[in-house]
Amino acid sequence: MTITGSAVEPRDEWVDPHIHLFALDKGRYDWLKPSNPPYWPDKSQIASSRTETQLRLASHNKLGSFVHIEAGFDNERPWREVEFLTQHCTMPFKSVACINVTANSAIQHISKLARYSAVVGARHILDDDAYDILRSPKTRHSLAYLSEQELSFDAQFDVSNAQAVSALLRVVESNPALKVIVNHTAIAPLDMASRAFQNWQQHIQLLSNTGQVAFKFSGLEMQDRNWHWQRANSVFNALVDAASGQNVMFASNYPLSLWRLPYIALWNGFKHMAERYDSALQKAWLTDNANKWYRLQNYASCK
Repeated sequence: MTITGSAVEPRDEWVDPHIHLFALDKGRYDWLKPSNPPYWPDKSQIASSRTETQLRLASHNKLGSFVHIEAGFDNERPWREVEFLTQHCTMPFKSVACINVTANSAIQHISKLARYSAVVGARHILDDDAYDILRSPKTRHSLAYLSEQELSFDAQFDVSNAQAVSALLRVVESNPALKVIVNHTAIAPLDMASRAFQNWQQHIQLLSNTGQVAFKFSGLEMQDRNWHWQRANSVFNALVDAASGQNVMFASNYPLSLWRLPYIALWNGFKHMAERYDSALQKAWLTDNANKWYRLQNYASCK
């Protein structure tokens, strides 16, 4: 990996491949309601409507385009969220829609979602059930069909889990056209001296070697609301050491990232972390890789 002191030009915009917008007066957002899980004591801090205008202003107009990750607008009819975004967003964007890969309705939902020009992929939050879900024949059928429709899969789970990683490797090996993007720094274990962290790094490398899997450096606040840049920098270096530079991208997880710090401060921190690497890698992590993996060059036509 080439390391230099050259930095990306200050005028450069970034691409954010992991944001959520909330329209609480239009959608359901069951997970944001205080009576429903997850029972986070600070959930009320993010449980308000979040618009594209707020996001753009929070970036000081430096955000060039984004990928909207499903936010629970209507999990039973996920196309409703896509339709809302297409009607209300004016910036270039793509959408990763909600899908239940284990449901009988999965194929029907994928077929409908594939008709929307904004939709580039789908997400099922795997978390602790990753192994059981990924080895399910119904899931494998759903992901094979997702690949046939030229849609990617956003996977969210702990990559230190060997069984879950083996199950995902079997899925990508049997579907060589399927692209998988792993969310939230692949849930890097908090203890970097632990065996779990060593497993995490080894599994990152195995997945990256397939050429079908990318990783978003995002969501540190999901494990530690008070994370610090020193650890973030160490985890990022470990991630890029294990994965190809073309398989990593910075992402925010806005507005959940606001638990820790303002949006512009997060991206300035990302840029600072990347400064020790050569300018081509900086650009890849800030813009190019997100454009490539989410096909943002052919972004949705918004009003």
